[in-house]
Amino acid sequence: MFKIFLYTLLLAPIPFGANRAWAWSLYALLPAVFGLSVCILELLRPSGTRINIQALKYPLYLISVPIAWSLLQFLNIVPDSWTHPFWQLASEQLPGPVNAYISLAPQETATALMKLGSYLLVFIISLQFNYDSERAAFTFNCIAYAGLIYAVYGLVIHLGRYDTLLWFDKWASHNTLTSTFVNRNSYATYAGLTLLACFPLLFEKIQSSFQYGIKSHYGRQYFFENVLVRGWFPLLLIIIITTALCLSQSRGGFLSTALAVFSFFVILLLSRKINNTIVVILLLGIIGFASWIVLNQSGDQLIERLDIISSENQDRWLVYEILSKANVENRWFGVGYGSFEKSFRLYRDETIREYYDKAHNTYLENIFELGLLQASALFGAIFLAALTCLRGVWVRRKHWIYPAIGFSASLLVGAHALVDFSLQIPAVAFTYALIMGAAVGQALPTRKLKE
Repeated sequence: MFKIFLYTLLLAPIPFGANRAWAWSLYALLPAVFGLSVCILELLRPSGTRINIQALKYPLYLISVPIAWSLLQFLNIVPDSWTHPFWQLASEQLPGPVNAYISLAPQETATALMKLGSYLLVFIISLQFNYDSERAAFTFNCIAYAGLIYAVYGLVIHLGRYDTLLWFDKWASHNTLTSTFVNRNSYATYAGLTLLACFPLLFEKIQSSFQYGIKSHYGRQYFFENVLVRGWFPLLLIIIITTALCLSQSRGGFLSTALAVFSFFVILLLSRKINNTIVVILLLGIIGFASWIVLNQSGDQLIERLDIISSENQDRWLVYEILSKANVENRWFGVGYGSFEKSFRLYRDETIREYYDKAHNTYLENIFELGLLQASALFGAIFLAALTCLRGVWVRRKHWIYPAIGFSASLLVGAHALVDFSLQIPAVAFTYALIMGAAVGQALPTRKLKE
């Protein structure tokens, strides 16, 4: 049953990253139906696995704050003193009564709340089913294979110069690789997540390479032979996905992925999960060398973009400045979760030349929409889940690689969220929730899983 759920989620990138109303509505319904089915099955089978969320009570407490507040934002049940002043002005100008809300766009707030609830459900379902290490390995392998398929598709379209998105002509991000996503930055984040999912497969294939060390001539020979013979396929996955990532020309996506990969290997060094430090450095060197070759061969335009500070970036700094001032005015109540596109029109001025439906900084945007405390609770929930993964690397004796991937994935999306909105694309958020559910499930000590 979980396989059907997993495969369906892996199809989410196909309809433009599930960033269409029908797609995100369908994918919001899917976890709800699946979760309800699981609960019914568990009630009918009392001897089944009990859902264990005790270890995550604090992140769940925190995530309940923005969920409850978003609900209040689009319901007409709050005191008038809480509502946005815009509604009072509207009631003075329009005939007849006007309902007042905290949110400037109640329908968008309801939609955003639906999305957030679906991401949380995917996380909880993934957590429940990936307590089992074999199932967690299957989940990560499927994510890696999905990343390969979407990367190959993107490479065929890009290198063939078709300039299409599925069966449509591209209307954005021309001459860049976006696979089935509209925006290159969204695809870059997705590619980075699937790239991280390749590492458990790589370590599984080459773990026997370390048994003789690399200090002796025979040990080094055995290591390299085993890596080439057994590890060629995961290395090929890494090279193909990295190539697609570079051809996306996403500066933020590339740099945040590089940061995540680097942090993954730093965690391995500090936690001493692989006793031979030289082996870890050597693995990082091999992956870094392969990435350098890919970047050198296919990343010319990406390198040029890394060197350029465009007017678009200057506009974004102006947006950040306006949002910072607006967040001071709306620090307690916000303007409505998911309402940025409509709400920002009241605050922008003539210095902003482009149209912005996203702030290109998820943190500022969420504070603007939810309010400071409520947005901080949302950030805190994700941060505590990431810390659970980091702690799990040290606590777990086996399968520690999965929580290491979870922490690195959190670093990836967290860093990219500073300059873009990739985590607001449903397919990216679903993939991250799926990874984090499996990672947190494997981060908990084994003895707690048996309680």
